[in-house]
Amino acid sequence: MLTEKRYQNKDINLNYAEGPNAGPPVLFLHGLTDRWQFFLPVMPTMTMNWHVYALDFRGHGASKHTPPYRYLDHINDTISFIKDVIGEPVHLYGTALGGMAALMVAARRPDLVKSLVFGDANIKLDYVRKVIVDYHTFWSGWHKLASYPAELDDYVKMVSNMPINIPWREPGTYGDGLDYVSVLNKALYLRNLDPEVVRAWSESAEDDAAFKTLTTGYDEDEIRNIQCSVLFIQANKEKGGILADDEVKFALERVKRAQHIYMPMYGHNLGCYSWETGALLRAVNTFLMAHR
Repeated sequence: MLTEKRYQNKDINLNYAEGPNAGPPVLFLHGLTDRWQFFLPVMPTMTMNWHVYALDFRGHGASKHTPPYRYLDHINDTISFIKDVIGEPVHLYGTALGGMAALMVAARRPDLVKSLVFGDANIKLDYVRKVIVDYHTFWSGWHKLASYPAELDDYVKMVSNMPINIPWREPGTYGDGLDYVSVLNKALYLRNLDPEVVRAWSESAEDDAAFKTLTTGYDEDEIRNIQCSVLFIQANKEKGGILADDEVKFALERVKRAQHIYMPMYGHNLGCYSWETGALLRAVNTFLMAHR
């Protein structure tokens, strides 16, 4: 059902997955450190009624390691991909970094976006900075582990043993409370990740210039320009959700056709890491079908 292909444009060579032409196009945009396979728990069902595409951002998955990795670059890559590969307006589902990129695509090219599902990401840059600080052990640890040349079994152990200290878990290691498959899944993402992707995230906790460079191209005020319908999905903060209540309020006051749902059963990854995506699939598919 899904075929991996390449997209070459100027200096970028991006990997993506495409499903059969079963309806209007839907483009999936993953989060930082992930790859298109993040959406495997929901994509097969979507292929029954949609023409599904899922992109590996530059530096992620099987896409080429082509810096820089600013928000601007991911936004522009997405716009180029829609124009050159899909060739018609799309429905977007973006999560985390992909959600923020999707907001800017919808704001700057309303002619290319028919509707948007925004999956637990930040909207305001002040909160991006807070996440960078609060999750610094993630960024610094992933920077060291990304593309590390080790045998798979050893690599999985390294990922499992990565020290973390984040707001919603007791200090410990990444693998605490996770089974082997959960750690293996993250290891497979990190194995193909350019370390430069997360360098700026690691450095931005204390470096204002690095943060400014990283977030070049993102302007929260531009969401006023979004014309399509948007569903903002908010996850449970006690399980790792990052979308804050006042960010939701900020968005609902500015995006004319915005809706919001809170999904307390999910953390930041909205069930995609654990493949427990029944509730997510219901929300995404129902919303997109309503704007088909």
